[in-house]
Amino acid sequence: MNNDGKRYIQVGGWIFEVKMVRAIKVDEFGAPYDAVAHMTFNGDEVYVDSQLSKGNESLNRSDMDAFLDFAQMMDAKEFRYDRFQNGTRRTRSIKLIEKAEPQPNIRLVK
Repeated sequence: MNNDGKRYIQVGGWIFEVKMVRAIKVDEFGAPYDAVAHMTFNGDEVYVDSQLSKGNESLNRSDMDAFLDFAQMMDAKEFRYDRFQNGTRRTRSIKLIEKAEPQPNIRLVK
């Protein structure tokens, strides 16, 4: 098994490519979940196809941060989604910046 890329895995004579992901908001896998989202990867772009939450709960900032972190982990460069506000569809596109490796905090003193 070869796993050189984050979205490509070779097993035997086959290469498996991650193109679609279903994300569920839940504390433990297998338990009933509070929200679901579907994402499609195309090149270096990820598009959130759908978002659905239980009841009238909206996805919050920490949910969006988790989506963006996941997209960066998958080496995406752009994150897109649609949102309905007041019955109007609005598309949003976010350019993802590469996270720099943490640098040690070193000070030179005399």
